[in-house]
Parts: sequence; structure tokens; C-alpha cells
Amino acid sequence: MNVLETKEEDTLSFDYFDVQNLVIDHSFSNEELESYKDLIFSPNSLQQIYFKGSCGLDTIEMVKNLLTISDYIDDRKVEKYLLIDLNPKDISIFLSSSFENPATWKIPYQKIEDTYKLTDIPRYRSLQAYIRKLDDRELSAVEQIMKIYDEVKLMEYTDSKDIDLLPEIVSKRKTNSYGFNALFTYVLKCLGFRAFVGKTESDDGVSYTSVVEVVDPIYHINGIYLFDPSMDSLPKDKYEDNNVRRMNYNFFMCPLSVMKRNKFGERFMGALSILEINDLKYSEEKKDLCKDSKTLKELSLLLKAFNVPFEKMHNRLRNSKAVSIDSLIKMTEKIYGNEHSNIIRDNYLLRKDELFDKDTEEELNEFLEENIKKN
Repeated sequence: MNVLETKEEDTLSFDYFDVQNLVIDHSFSNEELESYKDLIFSPNSLQQIYFKGSCGLDTIEMVKNLLTISDYIDDRKVEKYLLIDLNPKDISIFLSSSFENPATWKIPYQKIEDTYKLTDIPRYRSLQAYIRKLDDRELSAVEQIMKIYDEVKLMEYTDSKDIDLLPEIVSKRKTNSYGFNALFTYVLKCLGFRAFVGKTESDDGVSYTSVVEVVDPIYHINGIYLFDPSMDSLPKDKYEDNNVRRMNYNFFMCPLSVMKRNKFGERFMGALSILEINDLKYSEEKKDLCKDSKTLKELSLLLKAFNVPFEKMHNRLRNSKAVSIDSLIKMTEKIYGNEHSNIIRDNYLLRKDELFDKDTEEELNEFLEENIKKN
């Protein structure tokens, strides 16, 4: 297809030359398609293509096919960015197509307000495979949340601030406090749960906690709870058995007041610093007097995530009841069987209320090591 070439005294001439970046923000008309053919079949040093706005999959597919047959543009050197909203059906259709250079296609795996977080196709597929592995519809709602929580706990903890992009976390199997909670809430939201990442702070810096709506009639649960998989994670270099590394549940499904106690020495930041106030009137007053735009924005996003007004969110956080250790054990037995039930129970009670006591942590290590040998 030589639509761009015209012969004038044995010399080729082109309508486009040395184009490096291209933005496509709508689907092509027939006339526009011919113009883009001209561009792609010209000797351009095209490096980046941005698909934005109302650009449809049909147009993206056309461009992809043209790039692969162009004699003038090396598809391996062209980065393609999909900055558009794609529903799961569109994503499935798009990924079912063949790609000669899939790593050069950057597609959105998450959108926060108007910002897209992108990854290449191979990493996107790995992230989706990770989610599919955790999608167990035979479990009740809270059991499924526990299964996801347990899988995220198996990530290795690192202080590095660089490993917090979800595809990279899944690939490298390690992350920081934010990454633990970001991955946990992302998987939950992909499977239909409502969730949000909140913040805490201490003298050591900022850490994070997950806010999740849990509705499960089997366990008579209907509330909004806090989780922190990073705090229940155990190091793989010390505990190789994943059954052991799943045993901590002291930061699983905590009412706000319990999480505040468990995160000893830490203070809620942002939206949670307003919602933690017991008295609704004073909580609303703090919100109204707040001048920090980041906190107000975070609060707005949190309320939007749960689709509730401020008063209802405040009340649901207050009225969410703690789950008994018996219920937790019942959940673990449904997912994993009862082989480790007694160890999980004893471990939970050992850590309860004394999570950061040095003697407790030493006793915990001795306890786990002793029971690993027995099992």
C-alpha cells in the first residue's frame, strides 16, 4: 500500500516528514484515515502515539495494523499510550488481538480522578491473572476478602519508595506500606468491593491503612472496617512456609477504634483524622474548619468511593462491630481447612493488645518457630 508516494521525475515526495509525536483523540472518518495512512507510510521518526478522548477501539486497531506493515516506521520503537476509559469488555476485546510488540503498548490499569496509571500489555496480563486467581465465588464476601488479604500478606516488605506500582509489585513480589494497601484495595475494587487507602503517621513517617466495606449475611457483618496487610505480613527469609506467613490477623477487619489502638504511636492523617472523632458534631466542625485542600480532597474521594454522605460514613465507622476470634477461625477453616486453627487462635491472642511490646514479639517468634517444627 503506497498511498503516500507520488512519482515526479522518478523522485518520491511525501506529505508528512519527521513527525515524532502523534495524538489521536477521536475515531477516524474515511478522509482522516487516508491522512493517517499517509503519515504512517512516510519516512517519519515517530516515537510516541497518544490515544485520548473519544478514540475508539476500531481506530486503535487500524493504527496498530498500519504500523506493523509500514516500511518507514519501526513499530518496535514507537510507544503507544491508551489514555482513555476502557470498560472490562473493551479491554478483553483489545487484548484478544495480536500484538507484534506488546511491551510498547501502555494501557491503563487504574484511574485516579483524571490521572491514568499505565503499564505494558505483558504486565497488565500478569496483574489480571493475579486477580483472577483470587476471584473465588464459592466463598462468602468476608471469606473472599480474607483470601485476598492473605495473598497480599505474602509480599515481601521493603522500605523502598520505588516499588509501589501495582504491576511491579505483583512481578517483584515485594512492596512498601502503601503498596500492600494499594494492591489489597485494588483487587477488592476489581472484584466489586468498595475500598479506599487511608493514611497514618508517626515519628518514623507516613504509613497506610485500607478502609473496606464488608457486608456478609452469613457472618452477620455489615460495616466499614480498617485493614493493614503490611502489619500482618511475616518475612519470607525467616518463615518460608506460606501457611505460617498467613497466620497473623490482628490488623484484619478492625473497627476504627481498634485499629487506632493497634497502630500504637501512630496518628490518623487526612480524611481519617476527621472521621476518627467520636462526636459527629465535632467531627463535622473539624471538617468545616479544615483549610488543608489535600485533606478535603481525600475526604471527598473517600465518600465517593463508598457512595455515602459524611454523616452516614461517620456513623458506619462508629457502628461497625469487632469480629470475634471464633468467626476469624471459621473463615480460615472454610478457606484452608482446620490444620492450623489452634496455632492461628493462640497466635492472635498472644499478639492481641500487646502488638508492639518487645517481649510479645520475642514470644511470638519463639511460638511460631516451635509450632513450625511440630507441623
